[in-house]
Amino acid sequence: MKRLATVLAAAALIVSLGGAANTAAAATLHAAPAPVTAASPAPVTIAKLSNKTVRKGKTVTVKPSVKTAGSHVKVVSKRITATKKGVNLKNKTSVKLKAGTYKVTQTIKYKVKQTKTITYKQYEVVIADCEILEVIDDGTLEARLRIACKDSDLPGTQKFTVDMEWAYCSWRAYLDHECSASEYLDGAEWWEGQTTDGAWTIESFSATYDDDEDYITPKVGEKFSALMQVMSDEPVKLTGKVWSKTKTVTRTQTLKVTTKK
Repeated sequence: MKRLATVLAAAALIVSLGGAANTAAAATLHAAPAPVTAASPAPVTIAKLSNKTVRKGKTVTVKPSVKTAGSHVKVVSKRITATKKGVNLKNKTSVKLKAGTYKVTQTIKYKVKQTKTITYKQYEVVIADCEILEVIDDGTLEARLRIACKDSDLPGTQKFTVDMEWAYCSWRAYLDHECSASEYLDGAEWWEGQTTDGAWTIESFSATYDDDEDYITPKVGEKFSALMQVMSDEPVKLTGKVWSKTKTVTRTQTLKVTTKK
Protein backbone atom coordinates (compact mmCIF):
# COMPACT_ATOMS: atom_id res chain seq x y z
CA MET A 1 0.00 0.00 0.00
CA LYS A 2 2.86 2.31 0.79
CA ARG A 3 4.42 1.75 -2.66
CA LEU A 4 1.02 2.28 -4.39
CA ALA A 5 0.53 5.51 -2.50
CA THR A 6 3.97 6.67 -3.66
CA VAL A 7 3.11 5.85 -7.29
CA LEU A 8 -0.19 7.70 -7.01
CA ALA A 9 1.57 10.69 -5.50
CA ALA A 10 4.09 10.70 -8.36
CA ALA A 11 1.26 10.52 -10.90
CA ALA A 12 -0.50 13.44 -9.21
CA LEU A 13 2.72 15.43 -9.37
CA ILE A 14 3.10 14.71 -13.09
CA VAL A 15 -0.49 15.80 -13.72
CA SER A 16 0.08 18.94 -11.67
CA LEU A 17 3.23 19.79 -13.61
CA GLY A 18 1.46 19.06 -16.87
CA GLY A 19 -1.33 21.41 -15.90
CA ALA A 20 1.19 24.12 -15.04
CA ALA A 21 2.92 23.66 -18.37
CA ASN A 22 -0.37 23.90 -20.21
CA THR A 23 -1.27 27.03 -18.24
CA ALA A 24 2.11 28.59 -19.11
CA ALA A 25 1.65 27.67 -22.76
CA ALA A 26 -1.82 29.19 -22.77
CA ALA A 27 -0.48 32.34 -21.16
CA THR A 28 2.20 32.53 -23.83
CA LEU A 29 -0.35 32.06 -26.60
CA HIS A 30 -2.59 34.80 -25.17
CA ALA A 31 0.17 37.27 -24.21
CA ALA A 32 -0.33 40.80 -25.47
CA PRO A 33 1.82 41.66 -28.50
CA ALA A 34 4.84 43.91 -27.89
CA PRO A 35 4.02 47.59 -28.52
CA VAL A 36 5.12 48.97 -31.87
CA THR A 37 7.06 52.24 -31.71
CA ALA A 38 5.82 54.73 -34.27
CA ALA A 39 8.49 55.96 -36.65
CA SER A 40 9.27 59.66 -36.54
CA PRO A 41 7.84 61.58 -39.50
CA ALA A 42 10.28 62.64 -42.19
CA PRO A 43 11.52 66.22 -41.64
CA VAL A 44 10.47 67.18 -45.16
CA THR A 45 7.82 65.61 -47.37
CA ILE A 46 7.67 66.46 -51.08
CA ALA A 47 4.21 66.00 -52.56
CA LYS A 48 3.64 64.44 -55.96
CA LEU A 49 2.52 67.10 -58.42
CA SER A 50 -0.80 66.46 -60.13
CA ASN A 51 -1.15 66.61 -63.91
CA LYS A 52 -2.27 69.96 -65.31
CA THR A 53 -4.58 71.23 -68.03
CA VAL A 54 -4.22 74.47 -69.98
CA ARG A 55 -6.01 76.31 -72.72
CA LYS A 56 -4.54 75.98 -76.17
CA GLY A 57 -1.41 78.09 -76.53
CA LYS A 58 -1.31 78.99 -72.82
CA THR A 59 0.99 77.92 -69.97
CA VAL A 60 0.50 76.75 -66.40
CA THR A 61 2.74 77.71 -63.47
CA VAL A 62 4.13 74.83 -61.42
CA LYS A 63 5.91 75.27 -58.08
CA PRO A 64 7.52 72.85 -55.61
CA SER A 65 5.10 71.43 -53.06
CA VAL A 66 6.60 70.61 -49.66
CA LYS A 67 5.52 70.12 -46.05
CA THR A 68 7.72 70.12 -42.94
CA ALA A 69 7.35 68.04 -39.78
CA GLY A 70 7.26 71.10 -37.53
CA SER A 71 8.98 74.26 -36.37
CA HIS A 72 12.21 72.32 -35.78
CA VAL A 73 12.61 72.13 -39.57
CA LYS A 74 13.57 75.17 -41.67
CA VAL A 75 13.34 75.10 -45.47
CA VAL A 76 16.33 76.89 -46.99
CA SER A 77 15.32 76.70 -50.66
CA LYS A 78 12.71 75.16 -52.96
CA ARG A 79 13.64 74.56 -56.60
CA ILE A 80 12.03 72.78 -59.53
CA THR A 81 13.47 71.46 -62.80
CA ALA A 82 11.31 70.54 -65.82
CA THR A 83 12.69 69.00 -68.99
CA LYS A 84 11.43 67.50 -72.22
CA LYS A 85 12.63 67.57 -75.81
CA GLY A 86 13.41 71.16 -76.61
CA VAL A 87 12.72 72.39 -73.05
CA ASN A 88 15.31 72.53 -70.25
CA LEU A 89 14.21 74.60 -67.23
CA LYS A 90 16.66 74.02 -64.38
CA ASN A 91 16.60 75.00 -60.71
CA LYS A 92 13.74 77.50 -60.87
CA THR A 93 11.52 78.69 -58.04
CA SER A 94 8.62 77.99 -60.45
CA VAL A 95 8.23 77.01 -64.11
CA LYS A 96 5.66 77.88 -66.76
CA LEU A 97 4.80 74.85 -68.85
CA LYS A 98 2.98 74.45 -72.13
CA ALA A 99 1.17 71.28 -73.10
CA GLY A 100 3.46 68.25 -73.12
CA THR A 101 4.97 65.49 -71.00
CA TYR A 102 7.79 66.59 -68.71
CA LYS A 103 10.32 65.04 -66.40
CA VAL A 104 10.02 67.14 -63.24
CA THR A 105 12.36 67.15 -60.24
CA GLN A 106 11.66 69.00 -57.01
CA THR A 107 14.74 69.80 -54.91
CA ILE A 108 14.33 70.94 -51.32
CA LYS A 109 17.17 72.10 -49.08
CA TYR A 110 16.48 72.31 -45.34
CA LYS A 111 17.95 72.40 -41.85
CA VAL A 112 16.90 70.65 -38.65
CA LYS A 113 17.32 71.89 -35.08
CA GLN A 114 19.52 69.60 -33.05
CA THR A 115 21.04 69.57 -29.58
CA LYS A 116 24.65 70.68 -29.29
CA THR A 117 27.00 70.98 -26.32
CA ILE A 118 30.03 73.28 -26.36
CA THR A 119 32.77 73.25 -23.74
CA TYR A 120 34.65 76.43 -22.81
CA LYS A 121 37.94 76.48 -20.93
CA GLN A 122 39.18 79.10 -18.50
CA TYR A 123 39.69 82.59 -20.00
CA GLU A 124 38.04 81.76 -23.32
CA VAL A 125 36.02 84.73 -24.61
CA VAL A 126 32.67 84.93 -26.44
CA ILE A 127 31.08 88.15 -27.73
CA ALA A 128 27.29 87.81 -27.75
CA ASP A 129 24.14 89.83 -28.30
CA CYS A 130 22.14 89.91 -25.09
CA GLU A 131 18.82 91.14 -23.76
CA ILE A 132 17.60 91.83 -20.22
CA LEU A 133 14.82 89.38 -19.32
CA GLU A 134 14.30 90.39 -15.70
CA VAL A 135 15.61 92.97 -13.25
CA ILE A 136 15.86 91.03 -9.98
CA ASP A 137 17.50 93.76 -7.89
CA ASP A 138 18.17 97.35 -8.96
CA GLY A 139 20.63 99.57 -7.10
CA THR A 140 21.84 103.06 -7.93
CA LEU A 141 24.69 101.97 -10.18
CA GLU A 142 24.38 98.21 -9.96
CA ALA A 143 21.77 95.54 -10.55
CA ARG A 144 21.19 91.81 -10.53
CA LEU A 145 19.84 90.85 -13.92
CA ARG A 146 18.62 87.76 -15.70
CA ILE A 147 19.81 87.99 -19.30
CA ALA A 148 19.58 85.89 -22.48
CA CYS A 149 22.50 85.81 -24.91
CA LYS A 150 22.88 84.55 -28.48
CA ASP A 151 25.84 84.15 -30.79
CA SER A 152 26.98 81.80 -33.55
CA ASP A 153 29.52 80.41 -31.06
CA LEU A 154 26.82 79.70 -28.46
CA PRO A 155 24.43 76.74 -28.72
CA GLY A 156 20.91 78.15 -28.84
CA THR A 157 19.95 80.89 -26.35
CA GLN A 158 21.80 80.89 -23.04
CA LYS A 159 20.35 82.49 -19.91
CA PHE A 160 22.49 83.89 -17.11
CA THR A 161 21.88 85.62 -13.78
CA VAL A 162 24.51 88.32 -13.43
CA ASP A 163 25.51 90.85 -10.77
CA MET A 164 26.39 93.94 -12.81
CA GLU A 165 27.61 97.45 -11.96
CA TRP A 166 28.15 100.55 -14.06
CA ALA A 167 31.70 101.59 -14.74
CA TYR A 168 30.61 104.92 -16.27
CA CYS A 169 27.48 107.01 -15.98
CA SER A 170 25.38 109.87 -17.40
CA TRP A 171 25.50 113.56 -16.52
CA ARG A 172 22.38 113.13 -14.39
CA ALA A 173 24.13 110.51 -12.27
CA TYR A 174 27.16 112.81 -11.99
CA LEU A 175 25.00 115.74 -10.79
CA ASP A 176 23.38 113.40 -8.25
CA HIS A 177 26.87 112.43 -7.00
CA GLU A 178 26.39 108.85 -8.14
CA CYS A 179 29.72 108.80 -9.99
CA SER A 180 32.94 110.78 -10.24
CA ALA A 181 33.86 113.43 -12.83
CA SER A 182 36.43 111.10 -14.38
CA GLU A 183 33.80 108.42 -14.78
CA TYR A 184 31.36 110.83 -16.40
CA LEU A 185 33.90 112.51 -18.70
CA ASP A 186 35.50 109.31 -19.93
CA GLY A 187 32.65 108.73 -22.39
CA ALA A 188 32.83 104.94 -22.52
CA GLU A 189 29.56 103.27 -21.59
CA TRP A 190 29.53 99.78 -20.16
CA TRP A 191 28.64 97.55 -17.29
CA GLU A 192 30.77 94.81 -15.86
CA GLY A 193 30.04 91.99 -13.48
CA GLN A 194 29.91 88.23 -13.13
CA THR A 195 27.41 85.39 -13.15
CA THR A 196 26.16 84.37 -9.73
CA ASP A 197 28.01 81.04 -10.01
CA GLY A 198 31.26 82.87 -10.81
CA ALA A 199 31.74 80.92 -14.05
CA TRP A 200 31.73 84.00 -16.31
CA THR A 201 32.64 87.66 -16.12
CA ILE A 202 30.73 89.94 -18.48
CA GLU A 203 31.48 93.37 -19.87
CA SER A 204 28.41 94.87 -21.53
CA PHE A 205 28.59 97.52 -24.21
CA SER A 206 25.59 99.83 -24.65
CA ALA A 207 24.07 100.43 -28.08
CA THR A 208 22.41 103.64 -26.82
CA TYR A 209 24.03 107.06 -27.10
CA ASP A 210 21.30 109.55 -26.15
CA ASP A 211 22.15 112.79 -24.34
CA ASP A 212 19.94 111.99 -21.39
CA GLU A 213 20.71 108.31 -21.20
CA ASP A 214 24.07 107.31 -22.57
CA TYR A 215 24.49 104.11 -20.63
CA ILE A 216 22.62 100.82 -20.36
CA THR A 217 19.62 101.05 -18.06
CA PRO A 218 18.42 98.00 -16.12
CA LYS A 219 15.10 97.68 -17.91
CA VAL A 220 13.39 94.57 -19.25
CA GLY A 221 13.93 94.43 -22.99
CA GLU A 222 17.18 96.44 -22.99
CA LYS A 223 19.60 95.02 -25.56
CA PHE A 224 23.38 95.16 -25.46
CA SER A 225 26.55 93.44 -26.64
CA ALA A 226 28.48 91.44 -24.07
CA LEU A 227 32.08 90.30 -23.91
CA MET A 228 31.88 87.09 -21.86
CA GLN A 229 34.99 85.48 -20.40
CA VAL A 230 35.14 82.09 -18.67
CA MET A 231 36.56 82.36 -15.14
CA SER A 232 35.82 78.87 -13.80
CA ASP A 233 38.73 76.54 -13.07
CA GLU A 234 36.65 73.68 -14.42
CA PRO A 235 35.49 73.61 -18.08
CA VAL A 236 32.05 75.17 -18.57
CA LYS A 237 29.56 73.25 -20.73
CA LEU A 238 26.68 75.01 -22.49
CA THR A 239 23.93 72.99 -24.17
CA GLY A 240 21.27 74.26 -26.57
CA LYS A 241 19.61 73.90 -29.94
CA VAL A 242 21.42 74.76 -33.17
CA TRP A 243 20.54 74.41 -36.85
CA SER A 244 22.15 71.48 -38.63
CA LYS A 245 24.11 71.73 -41.85
CA THR A 246 21.95 72.03 -44.96
CA LYS A 247 20.38 68.77 -46.09
CA THR A 248 18.88 68.02 -49.52
CA VAL A 249 15.96 65.85 -50.60
CA THR A 250 14.55 65.41 -54.12
CA ARG A 251 11.56 63.87 -55.89
CA THR A 252 11.38 63.11 -59.62
CA GLN A 253 8.23 62.29 -61.56
CA THR A 254 6.52 62.53 -64.92
CA LEU A 255 4.12 65.45 -65.27
CA LYS A 256 1.61 65.74 -68.08
CA VAL A 257 0.19 69.05 -69.22
CA THR A 258 -2.76 68.59 -71.54
CA THR A 259 -4.82 71.04 -73.56
CA LYS A 260 -8.38 71.64 -72.46
CA LYS A 261 -10.95 70.42 -74.93
